[in-house]
Amino acid sequence: MSKGKKKSSREDDEFMSIADAAKMLFVSQTHVAKLIDQGKLKLHHITGSNRLVRTDSVLAYQAGQQIGIEAYHSAASDEE
Repeated sequence: MSKGKKKSSREDDEFMSIADAAKMLFVSQTHVAKLIDQGKLKLHHITGSNRLVRTDSVLAYQAGQQIGIEAYHSAASDEE
């Protein structure tokens, strides 16, 4: 084994399957496909009938969703 950094994080991977993206985002595979069609997730490439999504776009979408959730909870707690 070489003395390089071992890839152990999903962030190090360039792309992932729709199934993996769905698990990561807690949504269905159908919803991930819709997000790709809407341009909210970036398609890496298509292999046969499989579409692979860019990992960085999934992470960015996930971060945006988290910001929205935090803003909602902050606004809801300010109303109390």
